[in-house]
Amino acid sequence: MPADHNRNAPMSLIAEIPALGRDTMVVVRQREPRFAVLLYAALSAAFFLYALPTAGLFWTLFAVVLGIATMPVVEFVVHKYVLHILVLAKTPATAQFWDRVHYAHHMEPKDPTVILAHPASTVLLVGVIGTIAWAIGIQPAPMVGIAFALFAFYEVVHFACHMDYDFESHYFRMRRQAHAIHHYVDENRNFGITSSVADRLLGTIVGDKKELKRSPTVRNLGYTGAFADRYPYLKRPDAPTEDSSTTKSPQ
Repeated sequence: MPADHNRNAPMSLIAEIPALGRDTMVVVRQREPRFAVLLYAALSAAFFLYALPTAGLFWTLFAVVLGIATMPVVEFVVHKYVLHILVLAKTPATAQFWDRVHYAHHMEPKDPTVILAHPASTVLLVGVIGTIAWAIGIQPAPMVGIAFALFAFYEVVHFACHMDYDFESHYFRMRRQAHAIHHYVDENRNFGITSSVADRLLGTIVGDKKELKRSPTVRNLGYTGAFADRYPYLKRPDAPTEDSSTTKSPQ
Protein backbone atom coordinates (compact mmCIF):
# COMPACT_ATOMS: atom_id res chain seq x y z
CA MET A 1 0.00 0.00 0.00
CA PRO A 2 1.57 3.36 -0.94
CA ALA A 3 2.44 5.49 2.07
CA ASP A 4 0.83 8.61 0.61
CA HIS A 5 -2.55 6.98 -0.03
CA ASN A 6 -5.44 9.04 1.41
CA ARG A 7 -7.37 6.54 3.49
CA ASN A 8 -10.69 8.41 3.27
CA ALA A 9 -10.59 9.44 -0.38
CA PRO A 10 -12.63 7.45 -2.93
CA MET A 11 -10.60 5.62 -5.55
CA SER A 12 -11.19 5.75 -9.27
CA LEU A 13 -13.35 2.92 -10.60
CA ILE A 14 -10.35 1.54 -12.51
CA ALA A 15 -8.39 1.30 -9.26
CA GLU A 16 -11.32 0.28 -7.04
CA ILE A 17 -12.36 -2.85 -8.96
CA PRO A 18 -9.02 -4.71 -8.75
CA ALA A 19 -8.60 -3.50 -5.15
CA LEU A 20 -11.99 -5.04 -4.31
CA GLY A 21 -10.89 -8.28 -5.89
CA ARG A 22 -7.66 -8.40 -3.90
CA ASP A 23 -9.43 -7.51 -0.66
CA THR A 24 -12.06 -10.19 -1.27
CA MET A 25 -9.34 -12.79 -1.74
CA VAL A 26 -7.74 -11.70 1.54
CA VAL A 27 -11.03 -12.39 3.32
CA VAL A 28 -11.74 -15.70 1.59
CA ARG A 29 -8.27 -16.95 2.50
CA GLN A 30 -9.15 -16.65 6.18
CA ARG A 31 -9.99 -19.99 7.77
CA GLU A 32 -13.33 -18.98 9.31
CA PRO A 33 -15.21 -17.57 6.27
CA ARG A 34 -13.62 -19.72 3.55
CA PHE A 35 -15.92 -22.74 3.73
CA ALA A 36 -19.16 -20.77 4.13
CA VAL A 37 -18.40 -18.36 1.28
CA LEU A 38 -17.35 -21.12 -1.11
CA LEU A 39 -20.36 -23.25 -0.11
CA TYR A 40 -22.84 -20.44 -0.72
CA ALA A 41 -21.16 -19.62 -4.03
CA ALA A 42 -21.38 -23.27 -5.10
CA LEU A 43 -25.05 -23.52 -4.07
CA SER A 44 -25.76 -20.32 -5.98
CA ALA A 45 -24.12 -21.71 -9.11
CA ALA A 46 -26.06 -24.97 -8.77
CA PHE A 47 -29.42 -23.20 -8.47
CA PHE A 48 -28.63 -20.92 -11.40
CA LEU A 49 -27.61 -23.89 -13.56
CA TYR A 50 -30.95 -25.48 -12.68
CA ALA A 51 -32.90 -22.23 -13.14
CA LEU A 52 -31.67 -21.32 -16.62
CA PRO A 53 -33.20 -24.33 -18.45
CA THR A 54 -36.25 -24.63 -16.16
CA ALA A 55 -37.23 -21.05 -15.32
CA GLY A 56 -35.72 -19.43 -18.40
CA LEU A 57 -33.39 -16.52 -18.97
CA PHE A 58 -36.01 -13.84 -18.27
CA TRP A 59 -36.92 -15.10 -14.79
CA THR A 60 -33.27 -15.71 -13.97
CA LEU A 61 -32.26 -12.16 -14.89
CA PHE A 62 -35.37 -10.82 -13.16
CA ALA A 63 -34.38 -12.63 -9.95
CA VAL A 64 -30.84 -11.21 -10.12
CA VAL A 65 -32.09 -7.64 -10.52
CA LEU A 66 -34.77 -8.05 -7.85
CA GLY A 67 -32.35 -9.64 -5.39
CA ILE A 68 -29.72 -6.93 -5.77
CA ALA A 69 -32.33 -4.15 -5.60
CA THR A 70 -33.97 -5.47 -2.43
CA MET A 71 -30.82 -6.56 -0.58
CA PRO A 72 -30.38 -3.29 1.38
CA VAL A 73 -33.97 -3.48 2.66
CA VAL A 74 -33.75 -7.19 3.51
CA GLU A 75 -30.49 -6.59 5.40
CA PHE A 76 -32.00 -3.72 7.34
CA VAL A 77 -35.27 -5.46 8.23
CA VAL A 78 -33.66 -8.72 9.33
CA HIS A 79 -30.94 -6.97 11.31
CA LYS A 80 -33.14 -4.46 13.10
CA TYR A 81 -36.46 -6.26 13.48
CA VAL A 82 -35.31 -9.87 13.92
CA LEU A 83 -31.76 -9.98 15.24
CA HIS A 84 -32.18 -7.08 17.67
CA ILE A 85 -35.50 -8.03 19.28
CA LEU A 86 -35.25 -9.06 22.93
CA VAL A 87 -38.28 -11.35 22.72
CA LEU A 88 -35.93 -14.07 21.47
CA ALA A 89 -34.27 -14.12 24.89
CA LYS A 90 -37.47 -15.08 26.69
CA THR A 91 -37.30 -18.86 26.26
CA PRO A 92 -34.33 -21.22 26.65
CA ALA A 93 -34.53 -22.50 23.06
CA THR A 94 -34.92 -19.14 21.33
CA ALA A 95 -32.34 -17.58 23.67
CA GLN A 96 -29.71 -20.08 22.58
CA PHE A 97 -30.59 -19.45 18.94
CA TRP A 98 -30.39 -15.66 19.42
CA ASP A 99 -27.12 -16.03 21.28
CA ARG A 100 -25.50 -17.76 18.34
CA VAL A 101 -27.01 -15.72 15.52
CA HIS A 102 -26.41 -12.27 17.03
CA TYR A 103 -26.14 -11.67 20.78
CA ALA A 104 -22.74 -13.35 21.16
CA HIS A 105 -21.48 -11.36 18.18
CA HIS A 106 -22.33 -8.06 19.85
CA MET A 107 -20.85 -9.24 23.11
CA GLU A 108 -17.55 -10.15 21.41
CA PRO A 109 -17.38 -8.41 18.01
CA LYS A 110 -13.82 -9.57 17.36
CA ASP A 111 -14.50 -13.26 18.01
CA PRO A 112 -14.15 -14.85 14.54
CA THR A 113 -16.27 -17.85 15.56
CA VAL A 114 -19.46 -15.75 15.85
CA ILE A 115 -19.03 -13.27 12.99
CA LEU A 116 -20.55 -15.44 10.27
CA ALA A 117 -24.25 -16.17 10.19
CA HIS A 118 -25.23 -19.50 11.70
CA PRO A 119 -25.99 -22.06 8.95
CA ALA A 120 -29.49 -22.51 10.38
CA SER A 121 -30.26 -18.81 9.99
CA THR A 122 -28.90 -18.87 6.43
CA VAL A 123 -31.09 -21.81 5.43
CA LEU A 124 -34.08 -20.22 7.18
CA LEU A 125 -33.70 -16.88 5.41
CA VAL A 126 -33.05 -18.39 1.98
CA GLY A 127 -36.01 -20.73 2.49
CA VAL A 128 -38.27 -17.81 3.37
CA ILE A 129 -37.12 -15.92 0.26
CA GLY A 130 -37.78 -18.93 -1.96
CA THR A 131 -41.19 -19.52 -0.39
CA ILE A 132 -42.25 -15.90 -0.77
CA ALA A 133 -41.13 -15.95 -4.42
CA TRP A 134 -43.18 -19.11 -5.08
CA ALA A 135 -46.22 -17.71 -3.25
CA ILE A 136 -46.34 -14.53 -5.35
CA GLY A 137 -45.72 -16.29 -8.65
CA ILE A 138 -41.99 -15.73 -9.12
CA GLN A 139 -39.82 -18.67 -10.11
CA PRO A 140 -38.15 -19.75 -6.81
CA ALA A 141 -35.01 -21.43 -8.20
CA PRO A 142 -33.32 -18.26 -9.52
CA MET A 143 -34.39 -16.36 -6.38
CA VAL A 144 -32.69 -18.99 -4.21
CA GLY A 145 -29.67 -18.78 -6.51
CA ILE A 146 -29.27 -15.03 -6.14
CA ALA A 147 -30.01 -15.27 -2.40
CA PHE A 148 -27.07 -17.64 -1.90
CA ALA A 149 -24.82 -15.45 -4.07
CA LEU A 150 -25.71 -12.34 -2.10
CA PHE A 151 -25.24 -14.23 1.16
CA ALA A 152 -21.71 -15.12 0.07
CA PHE A 153 -21.09 -11.44 -0.69
CA TYR A 154 -22.61 -10.42 2.66
CA GLU A 155 -20.36 -12.80 4.59
CA VAL A 156 -17.24 -11.48 2.84
CA VAL A 157 -18.12 -7.88 3.64
CA HIS A 158 -19.21 -8.61 7.22
CA PHE A 159 -16.11 -10.61 8.04
CA ALA A 160 -13.97 -7.86 6.51
CA CYS A 161 -15.66 -5.33 8.80
CA HIS A 162 -14.20 -7.17 11.79
CA MET A 163 -10.72 -7.83 10.45
CA ASP A 164 -7.64 -5.90 11.55
CA TYR A 165 -6.32 -5.53 8.04
CA ASP A 166 -5.25 -2.55 5.94
CA PHE A 167 -7.72 -2.97 3.08
CA GLU A 168 -6.99 -1.30 -0.23
CA SER A 169 -10.50 -0.61 -1.51
CA HIS A 170 -12.45 2.45 -0.46
CA TYR A 171 -15.60 0.29 -0.25
CA PHE A 172 -14.21 -2.14 2.34
CA ARG A 173 -12.73 0.67 4.42
CA MET A 174 -16.00 2.64 4.47
CA ARG A 175 -18.11 -0.41 5.29
CA ARG A 176 -15.84 -1.25 8.22
CA GLN A 177 -16.01 2.32 9.50
CA ALA A 178 -19.82 2.36 9.38
CA HIS A 179 -20.15 -1.06 10.99
CA ALA A 180 -17.76 -0.13 13.81
CA ILE A 181 -20.21 2.59 14.86
CA HIS A 182 -22.97 -0.01 15.09
CA HIS A 183 -20.87 -2.27 17.32
CA TYR A 184 -18.96 0.17 19.47
CA VAL A 185 -21.02 3.38 19.63
CA ASP A 186 -24.75 2.87 19.00
CA GLU A 187 -26.42 -0.44 18.14
CA ASN A 188 -29.45 1.44 16.80
CA ARG A 189 -27.50 3.02 13.95
CA ASN A 190 -25.92 1.70 10.73
CA PHE A 191 -27.81 -1.58 10.40
CA GLY A 192 -26.70 -2.09 6.81
CA ILE A 193 -23.67 -4.32 6.26
CA THR A 194 -23.04 -4.22 2.52
CA SER A 195 -24.46 -0.72 2.01
CA SER A 196 -25.96 2.26 3.83
CA VAL A 197 -28.86 2.68 1.40
CA ALA A 198 -31.62 1.59 3.82
CA ASP A 199 -30.04 3.43 6.76
CA ARG A 200 -29.94 6.60 4.69
CA LEU A 201 -33.58 6.23 3.62
CA LEU A 202 -34.83 5.36 7.12
CA GLY A 203 -32.79 7.84 9.12
CA THR A 204 -30.46 5.52 11.00
CA ILE A 205 -27.22 6.38 9.22
CA VAL A 206 -24.31 7.99 11.07
CA GLY A 207 -20.96 8.54 9.39
CA ASP A 208 -18.95 10.02 12.24
CA LYS A 209 -18.89 8.46 15.70
CA LYS A 210 -18.30 11.94 17.18
CA GLU A 211 -21.93 12.73 16.34
CA LEU A 212 -23.13 10.23 18.96
CA LYS A 213 -22.79 9.40 22.61
CA ARG A 214 -21.97 5.80 23.33
CA SER A 215 -25.10 3.73 23.90
CA PRO A 216 -25.09 1.92 27.27
CA THR A 217 -26.54 -1.17 25.58
CA VAL A 218 -24.32 -1.27 22.49
CA ARG A 219 -22.88 -4.64 23.50
CA ASN A 220 -25.66 -6.32 25.45
CA LEU A 221 -28.52 -5.13 23.17
CA GLY A 222 -30.65 -4.38 26.23
CA TYR A 223 -30.25 -7.82 27.74
CA THR A 224 -29.37 -6.53 31.19
CA GLY A 225 -30.84 -5.51 34.54
CA ALA A 226 -34.35 -6.65 35.41
CA PHE A 227 -34.94 -8.17 31.97
CA ALA A 228 -31.86 -10.42 32.23
CA ASP A 229 -32.81 -11.35 35.79
CA ARG A 230 -36.29 -12.39 34.65
CA TYR A 231 -34.95 -14.34 31.66
CA PRO A 232 -31.50 -15.53 32.82
CA TYR A 233 -30.85 -17.98 29.97
CA LEU A 234 -27.93 -15.97 28.56
CA LYS A 235 -26.50 -14.37 31.67
CA ARG A 236 -22.70 -14.28 31.71
CA PRO A 237 -20.53 -13.46 34.73
CA ASP A 238 -18.56 -10.92 32.70
CA ALA A 239 -21.46 -9.47 30.69
CA PRO A 240 -21.28 -5.69 30.17
CA THR A 241 -23.96 -3.72 32.02
CA GLU A 242 -25.76 -0.55 31.01
CA ASP A 243 -23.19 1.42 32.98
CA SER A 244 -20.26 -0.16 31.20
CA SER A 245 -18.40 2.27 28.96
CA THR A 246 -14.95 0.81 28.74
CA THR A 247 -15.09 -0.70 25.26
CA LYS A 248 -13.53 1.58 22.69
CA SER A 249 -14.20 1.49 19.00
CA PRO A 250 -11.40 0.66 16.60
CA GLN A 251 -9.78 3.61 14.88
